[in-house]
Amino acid sequence: MIYTGVDGKKLFSVEKHLLKNTWRPTQKTGRKICVIPSDLCLVRIEQAFSRKISQLRSFYALDVEQRYGKVSWDFSLYQDKVFLGVYRDYQPEDCFNVELEVFALARVLQVLGYENAYLLDIGRRKTTLISLKDGLLSAYRVLMKGGDYLTELIAQERSLDFQSAEELKKEKGFNLEEVKRGMQDILSSLGFNLTDEHVLLSGGGSKIKGIEELFQKALNNHYCDPTLNTAFGASLKFLVKKPYPDFVEKELPKEQLKTVSLLTGSSILLFLGSYVLTGMLWSWDNLRSLEREEFKKTFPGTPIVSLYDQVRSKVSAEEPYELTKKLSELSQKLKPDIKVYSIEFLDGKLTIRGEGKEEVISQINPQKIKKTPTGSVEFELEIK
Repeated sequence: MIYTGVDGKKLFSVEKHLLKNTWRPTQKTGRKICVIPSDLCLVRIEQAFSRKISQLRSFYALDVEQRYGKVSWDFSLYQDKVFLGVYRDYQPEDCFNVELEVFALARVLQVLGYENAYLLDIGRRKTTLISLKDGLLSAYRVLMKGGDYLTELIAQERSLDFQSAEELKKEKGFNLEEVKRGMQDILSSLGFNLTDEHVLLSGGGSKIKGIEELFQKALNNHYCDPTLNTAFGASLKFLVKKPYPDFVEKELPKEQLKTVSLLTGSSILLFLGSYVLTGMLWSWDNLRSLEREEFKKTFPGTPIVSLYDQVRSKVSAEEPYELTKKLSELSQKLKPDIKVYSIEFLDGKLTIRGEGKEEVISQINPQKIKKTPTGSVEFELEIK
């Protein structure tokens, strides 16, 4: 069996040996697992309130609908944690399955045998940071600044066109002050101090000359080039077992629906026949009465209300979530000319970081501002 991770135009394939239950890289192409970019998805890691999958699925079906609207989502339960993945506006073609970039990158660290480490993926337009604790994804950050941001700094400060600045960046790397300053800006915006941590560098930005000087404990992936880490992690989705959502379709293929329909029709006829024959012995009222009596014995003093109704009462449209309220307030504050690099919700506080013209930023009253070499202003806005 061959699986191929697809990250944009980058591919990486692995072949599983069915008898030995091992895998190895291959140049062949197999079942494609397409990666959803980290800026188009959301991952939540939460304490599980139940060990029953059915209860969790009922809760998250309502929770996701209330918070995010119509999206694609799935969850998994591992030990006492729930891993929820959500994405929207992404329609991959010719794919056997999909994988969120965050989970794919976490899997890379796992395959390499690291229990506590970070992965820093520096792409062309964004940077993604993954934190692994005790072998599991514990946190992540996505910043809409990447290699192009560094190139733009060089172009603006040296009055070069973009292509010339890109070539200069590749040639000089961290010998350029603009690259050093820009990279420090990216790292500080991510909110983690990685100087003395084990960090696997990934993406095209990991090839900038001298970047390893920023990390005392830089790691290497001997399986693939740093630019292929995401595709590599995706290709191992069904070969390396870890508790992330699988996004496997729960619907049956069309060719199987006819068979199921015939079987269902036959079952209904048998059920109706048995219902008529046993009607004098049992009735729905008797069954429901027994069910209510058993519930009262198990949960004395508890109103007999279905789980669905209980959860729905907690997720009513009249009482929106705290995050929803703050996002609504944010939408009223932001102006069309503002670039947003990151949004973080922690301890009831929504923090937004971005960039724009000074006269525009002053209108939203941010808590922190910093002028950039390009003449614009970076800001940090808090909504409590």
